[in-house]
Amino acid sequence: MNSKTQTFAFIGLLAGLGLLGTILPDRAFSETENRYLAKRPKVTWEKLVSGKLGSEYDKYLSDQFPGRDGWVRVQAESEKLFGKKDINGVYLGKDGYYIEKFDTEDLDGPVLYANLEKIRAFALDAAQKLGENHVRMMLVPSASEILKDKLPFAAAPYDQGRVFGELFSAGASDPEQSVPETEQTAVWVPVEEMLSRHSREPIYYRTDHHWTSLGAYYGYQAWAESLGLKPWEPGAFDVAPVTENFLGTIASKLSLGQNSAEPISIYQPKRPVEYEVFYDGGAEGHSELYSWSYLDKKDKYSVFLDGNHGLTEIRNNSIRQGTLCPEGKGKRLLIIKDSFAHSMAPFLANHFETVYMVDLRYFNMPVSRFMEESQITDVLVLYQIPGFAKEKSVANLR
Repeated sequence: MNSKTQTFAFIGLLAGLGLLGTILPDRAFSETENRYLAKRPKVTWEKLVSGKLGSEYDKYLSDQFPGRDGWVRVQAESEKLFGKKDINGVYLGKDGYYIEKFDTEDLDGPVLYANLEKIRAFALDAAQKLGENHVRMMLVPSASEILKDKLPFAAAPYDQGRVFGELFSAGASDPEQSVPETEQTAVWVPVEEMLSRHSREPIYYRTDHHWTSLGAYYGYQAWAESLGLKPWEPGAFDVAPVTENFLGTIASKLSLGQNSAEPISIYQPKRPVEYEVFYDGGAEGHSELYSWSYLDKKDKYSVFLDGNHGLTEIRNNSIRQGTLCPEGKGKRLLIIKDSFAHSMAPFLANHFETVYMVDLRYFNMPVSRFMEESQITDVLVLYQIPGFAKEKSVANLR
């Protein structure tokens, strides 16, 4: 086949795919990527003049391109053959780890600094109202910060330890706002130290950005130790995989196949514990902390507490009835969080009569009012650092 024939064949292929794209209905949701896809943009004069219409249309065409998942896989596999170790924002790490890449420009910006000031002020205010030993803040580093031995040679991701330096220096330029360092640091859980001590264990998924249940257990352990509480020992749980076929959000970026799948394990208390879980203020309670139907779907991580909800309420009726953890009776924990909390909350639920989880992206009520009306006794703010650095809803923390 000569070069001219190849050119015409390529043009014909693109034209055919373009025609196919106009015939096929748009997809609303991608299970592979676990996100909603771009809709056809509405044409307005303002968008046309500003150039916004062009960028929206590019994203729409990219999301709705016929056979998109297959093309992503082909591109990733071809780049692997050429020896690339950084594909589509993902490091191809050692031992089968796929680790999200975060550069300084990805995280270090005005949203991060505004969020740090917001939660710092919230923490100090909550500590004054509830007491210092009833408030904890936990910013969890991603795998690129903890699993440095898994990163490819010469990888230089953003130093997430800088976030804590910025956090503790916040307000220092304003003498009226600054507080002693001991007060600033007392409510912060040193989770990065705990995770670093266990970095050779499987504490992060290989194909997803979340920590594993083991990683969440160590996060729970760090939280308990910071409060002087005795965490439940690993031997108090039955630990078992509930699926072997998990492919997470990072796998979706590269359209990895089932040969990269991994297990999700859960920790179930060996002693009987009676839970009741309510989502978004619903009247119907659920007797388990796990939504098993998600194991038959792409988004298997949502097996933990049914995924994202504006408000999740976990009642521990065993504590309420006095058959478990008597010191937890009457205690109500509020977790302000992202999805990293979903696999850690089952551990925390064994220490409180009630645990509330609030996702500020979907929760419209002022947090201060909710705390007062729900008679909150304890608070935990829990976010993964990269997500926190870009999450604009933290501005709603009031």
